[in-house]
Amino acid sequence: MSIARIHDANVGFDPQALASARRKPGRPKLQRRAVLRAAAACIALPTLESLLSPAEARAFGAQPLRWVSWFLPCGVWGPSWFPTTTGVDYELSPTLAPLAPFKKKVLVFAGLQNTPAVNPQGSHGCGPPGMTTCRQGQKPAINVGISVDQVYAQALGTTTRIPSMQLSVVDTTFSDVQYPAVYNGTTAWASATQPLPPVISPGQVFDQLFAGHTAASTDVAAQAALAKRRALRKSVLDEVTSEANSLMQRLGTTDRAKLDEYLTSVRAAEVAITQSGMTPSCDAGTTARPADKIADVPMRTKALIDLMVLAFQCDATRVINFQQANGGHSSYSSFPWINLNVDHHGISHHNGDANKGAQLAKIDLWEMTNFAYFLQKMDAVTEGNGTMLDNSLVFLSNELSDGNAHNQGATKYTNFTGPTGKPIVLAGSAGGKLNTGRHAIYNDASQADLFIALLNMLDVPVTTFGTAGTAPLTGLT
Repeated sequence: MSIARIHDANVGFDPQALASARRKPGRPKLQRRAVLRAAAACIALPTLESLLSPAEARAFGAQPLRWVSWFLPCGVWGPSWFPTTTGVDYELSPTLAPLAPFKKKVLVFAGLQNTPAVNPQGSHGCGPPGMTTCRQGQKPAINVGISVDQVYAQALGTTTRIPSMQLSVVDTTFSDVQYPAVYNGTTAWASATQPLPPVISPGQVFDQLFAGHTAASTDVAAQAALAKRRALRKSVLDEVTSEANSLMQRLGTTDRAKLDEYLTSVRAAEVAITQSGMTPSCDAGTTARPADKIADVPMRTKALIDLMVLAFQCDATRVINFQQANGGHSSYSSFPWINLNVDHHGISHHNGDANKGAQLAKIDLWEMTNFAYFLQKMDAVTEGNGTMLDNSLVFLSNELSDGNAHNQGATKYTNFTGPTGKPIVLAGSAGGKLNTGRHAIYNDASQADLFIALLNMLDVPVTTFGTAGTAPLTGLT
């Protein structure tokens, strides 16, 4: 870990751990990585035990730990979101029903609040960064704080080729009550003044992962290879077939199955992108290709989710921020894919109307169906004695608790007596460190304290976080 290089007022570290890190500065750890190369095409592969030295094999027992921040916009309809029972025997709520296959691997919260991150107007503008920084953004100048994901990414340093990835299904933003529009558009912040905007193009993400260079590459040979594959509609796998076959012969049974599964996933992602008109392309010197996107929202969402899992499989990164949409007016104006012709932001201002609440709950259910698909993909990847999901922490929440109240804590609903609070679901256990399979109820506890505890599970010795985080949240292990 490279905690000595993190300097941000939003986070504090254990002094002894910080002093130790300064005495022994972290060095980039070079792992023996299997890479298939042909011409300008290359594919980084998952860690294969058959190719490890004895020392590397012993170290391989400790699986990489990953972090995901998953953002949902416009609050939730509490009566359908929050379970009414608690403990390990709780019943999933209607909105959380898609999580049933992973009930033992998720932790559902009630009673948490993130009040220091909300302004008096409960803005959708400063809410998204507040979800991950636990701090209220300022205006007119940009000033918020490092986000929880970037604390981990910066602590990892150069462990992975890509420090972190930011993905979103939409790229529209708006300035809410005079807050900078960038607040509305990203939950990843490298510092108080440095937002990390998300990418919405699956093609661009795929190029970054598998073309052997980033979208800004000026590698002429790599660009030529990409252009040739686009022209011939060839897969990147077609370039490395002989090397892949040769590698297969040198692997054990388990690694052959792992490699086959991985290459099949790469092929499936290419097919999905190609069928949607998303053939990978990369122009020299450019960092975004906004015109190159999948029009169908569910298809674009699925393509991005598939690529997120692939990014983890090849250990290209261990930190991802995903945004289903942006808050307020930047969310969807209608949902034809679930036969719902309502504006997300508008319906979130339900004024307690149960019929409007039911429509909002239908949107929430669709969002949780996407989340469940991601968990299913992660849980299908075997790692050591567990799965990719087991070796991750996936934090799902919202810029607001209730879109009508514009709050960050408990909400009272007519005819609903269950506990509420900030809608938060955790999936995965950081390699068994988190006690999942429960509905955990707290009494107005701080979300910032939750982040301290989770960063500690990721071996980052944080002692403070955000405006109000002063100690690890208890009852998690």
